[in-house]
Amino acid sequence: MLAAIEVSTRISSVALLDLVTGEELAECALPNDWESSVTLIPALETLLKQKDLTAQDLAGVAVSVGPGSFTGIRVGIATAEGLCMPSNLLAFGISTLEGLAENLRAAEMPGEALCLIDAQRGECFAGHYEIGNENVKELAPPRIMAVDQFFSILKTKTWIVGPGALKYEKEIRESLGAVGMFAFNSLHQPKAMSIARLAYRKWQAGARPTLKDLKPLYLRPPAVDEKQKS
Repeated sequence: MLAAIEVSTRISSVALLDLVTGEELAECALPNDWESSVTLIPALETLLKQKDLTAQDLAGVAVSVGPGSFTGIRVGIATAEGLCMPSNLLAFGISTLEGLAENLRAAEMPGEALCLIDAQRGECFAGHYEIGNENVKELAPPRIMAVDQFFSILKTKTWIVGPGALKYEKEIRESLGAVGMFAFNSLHQPKAMSIARLAYRKWQAGARPTLKDLKPLYLRPPAVDEKQKS
């Protein structure tokens, strides 16, 4: 059994997926006014109880490692560590941007995709992917980009998805014109089940990651670190 945690943006969620069959068992979004550090474990326990399972049935945990909220990423990884450590469970760290691309694949929306998470300062954490029927392929490493830079990397009509897309929708539409195709509203939020599916495919391919492989993907130092350097 695989537990998945998505807590890198404003709305957190948890999910369960059967590692033997690939069946998507359950998913739950947490109220955005709740503290994720307090509610993640109880939410997972509720999902497990609904399926007559316990934490002892888990073989692994998948967690989004960013980019996104520094606090959220830290809480997510700390929660994953707490779940994995007692029994040395598998620990899958999954890019939040790749999770957004997986939203599109699961919705059967193939083609190029630009996945965006707000990075503040008029910029986005951006991931460029090719969406296939069975998987997603990274076309370029994640990076920080200003909205007016998007047009330079897109050569064909491209899906635009993610919280950053919603925040800067007006500017993006003006910059990209017909090249940018905005995804359905329900696909713009990172989802724990997408993180679970990506981890499941890695597991099928033979990946057996441990806690030592679990590292945050920040792209930009936390604000507190930047202040200490200045």
